[in-house]
Amino acid sequence: MTARTYVQYLLDVGRSGEQHGEFAHILSAVAVMVKQTAGMLSRGSLILDQLPRSTPRSAKEVNRGVRRLATRALFAHTEQVEQLAAISLSGDPAIYPVSESGRYLLLFEALHGLGNLIDNMTVGTAFSILERQSDSGAVTEADFLQPGSRQVSAGIALFGPRTVMLVTTGHGVDEFTLDRELGNFMLTRSQVTIPASAGVFSINAADSPHWPGPVKRYVDECVQGEEGPRGQGFSMRWNASALVGAFRVLNSGGLFLIPDTGQPTGWRAPLLHNAAPLALLAEQAGGRSSTGTQRVLDVTPTSLDARTPYFLGSTSEVERIERYFAEHEQGQDAQPSYPLFHNRGLFVD
Repeated sequence: MTARTYVQYLLDVGRSGEQHGEFAHILSAVAVMVKQTAGMLSRGSLILDQLPRSTPRSAKEVNRGVRRLATRALFAHTEQVEQLAAISLSGDPAIYPVSESGRYLLLFEALHGLGNLIDNMTVGTAFSILERQSDSGAVTEADFLQPGSRQVSAGIALFGPRTVMLVTTGHGVDEFTLDRELGNFMLTRSQVTIPASAGVFSINAADSPHWPGPVKRYVDECVQGEEGPRGQGFSMRWNASALVGAFRVLNSGGLFLIPDTGQPTGWRAPLLHNAAPLALLAEQAGGRSSTGTQRVLDVTPTSLDARTPYFLGSTSEVERIERYFAEHEQGQDAQPSYPLFHNRGLFVD
């Protein structure tokens, strides 16, 4: 049987009647941008001929240039989408109007994990679509400040050995793979489901001195392996990308952890452009996402650049970390220390 194409998928979205299917046009524009960006990134250093000349070029300058090209591609493919009112880009306070008659808003993170390009590793894109709450006038920041539960669609794209895109319109998660020969995205997994359990967790161990108590407890119990309270061995994975971490969870289960370290340089996820779309994907795939104390999709942002800690993964693992936070708040987990290293190592190959 011939694989279903992304265009066929969008036609079904348009015929669904729900939300009038109007945001299918936005999803189509995003997919074209993703295809163009995939081709651009596959050229590696050869893409430099499209960037402004400067000598010497640092890796950061090149990465910023690549992000500009990806953002330019997004604007080019959305400028004629009448259903789209405005766009918000991660890390950019500006709001970019598209159509005065549009009823939808697009939040976009053009290239997440750009530092990975230096080592020829995977980078990604995240997007989220909201329905505009006001009926008229210029789109303002307040229009975007909605909890993630109001998203009508969300997704991620990953650029690696293959280019994949995972999308939800509120009826489960579907995965599409770019067929480079045909130039089409093809459905390769329908109704993606997060495995109920898995012996894998992902966290940045460099921040371990600043982890909150519940996170230290969780990691320590995992690394104790079969001799510990979990009674099983765990593997740790980390590559400094929330999108890759979320994709791994969607594939293999486990838990992805971004705790609040309380440090000025500590990394927390952009709520609107990163955490919310990933949380919707997780829930639509049968998993959960939490800040440790509440559902990520219930958090109402106070600004476009609002950030949040979050824990995303199999339902049982997210419920466990939430329980640890509750017990910590009640003083029920008091221990002198949480040693990270026992007769087992924290890291695996």
